[in-house]
Amino acid sequence: MKDWATAIFSFNYFKSLYANVSLDRNKDCQFFQYKTDFSTLEDVFNMEPDRAAFKPGTEPWYIGWSNCIPEVAAELRKHYKVPYFLGQSERTRDDWMFMGSPGYKGAPLHIDWVEYNSWQAQIRGRKRWTFIPPPECWYSCPHRHHITVSPGNIFVFDSNRWFHSTEVLEGEYSLTIGAEYD
Repeated sequence: MKDWATAIFSFNYFKSLYANVSLDRNKDCQFFQYKTDFSTLEDVFNMEPDRAAFKPGTEPWYIGWSNCIPEVAAELRKHYKVPYFLGQSERTRDDWMFMGSPGYKGAPLHIDWVEYNSWQAQIRGRKRWTFIPPPECWYSCPHRHHITVSPGNIFVFDSNRWFHSTEVLEGEYSLTIGAEYD
């Protein structure tokens, strides 16, 4: 990630980036509200500034979204690229963004319904991932695996087969970028 220019990424950066496009165009993209009061990405970008800045005493939040607006994707990809160890094998133009409050539960235990494996890059904050192996591994693998990722860490996994959940650890807010590859 040393050649990535992701220091610019923040709530305000994403808000300004999406301010230049109709969010109605993003309605066919996935939005993960998790345990928040947000129904859309527009709701997120219209939250109170103190809550958006993760100020103490404000309601914590964690959300995710896929970006399927070509001009937004093009702008985002000016700042990062496919991780070098994957070559150019990416199959999707949609990137996923996950952002949330420090010390807050992230995504609950789930599996994804996507076509390919995914890569996840931790940009800000620290996040603890929990993985439960697929059934064919239950008798030979530990029941749960845990990893903690920090800024600069990238990992890949088959999110269609491994149940997974996340928790944002104390400290800085979490920002993760991901996409599918084959």
